[in-house]
Amino acid sequence: MTTDEFLSLLETAWRPAREMGALGGVSVAQLRDHAAGFVPSAFRVNSPADCVDIGSGVGVPGIFLAHLLPHTRWILVDASQRRCEVAHQAVEAVGLGGRVAVVHGRVDEFAHLSERRQKFDLVVSRLFGHVSETAECGLPLVRVGGCLVVSCREPAVAAWSGSELGPLGGLFGASWTSDQGTFVRIDGVAGLEGRFPRRPSARRRAPYLVV
Repeated sequence: MTTDEFLSLLETAWRPAREMGALGGVSVAQLRDHAAGFVPSAFRVNSPADCVDIGSGVGVPGIFLAHLLPHTRWILVDASQRRCEVAHQAVEAVGLGGRVAVVHGRVDEFAHLSERRQKFDLVVSRLFGHVSETAECGLPLVRVGGCLVVSCREPAVAAWSGSELGPLGGLFGASWTSDQGTFVRIDGVAGLEGRFPRRPSARRRAPYLVV
């Protein structure tokens, strides 16, 4: 399948997403270019690799990354059933059903499942939420030796690089900025405390990171 064919199939599959405002006014080609920023040429992903896109919505950036990285397997997690339905339709439309699964559920609950906890080589987040929320819910999914890659605004890099992430099983690794945006990489390390992620009420009352 050519890139143009892939993008055309996604555009058609994502018509409901356009109607619900889940993609804004950004073109499918622009979304693909931004997704490529998660894995710059200097960045190596294990082969094969198990990956998860948290707060994936209708499948961005997970579907693009699955296409760009054919040696990877993906789970796209989102709390909206409707968006998950659209994501599943898009996955099937571009023929990625064998390597990409869509899971409807909350990421904090997903991260406490024994078969998912610290099991992923790569975790990505595009619009999951605040730095503290992303760290507390995303890092417990990263295996030791894996990483969390987050698309963020440039001022957030200081919050990621200056925070104590050890109790969440993380260590700041790198950041980069390109035409596609700004990204940070947090490496998975030993030391994850079993209480993380906490319940939503606890996270709201006392955010792990105050930035």
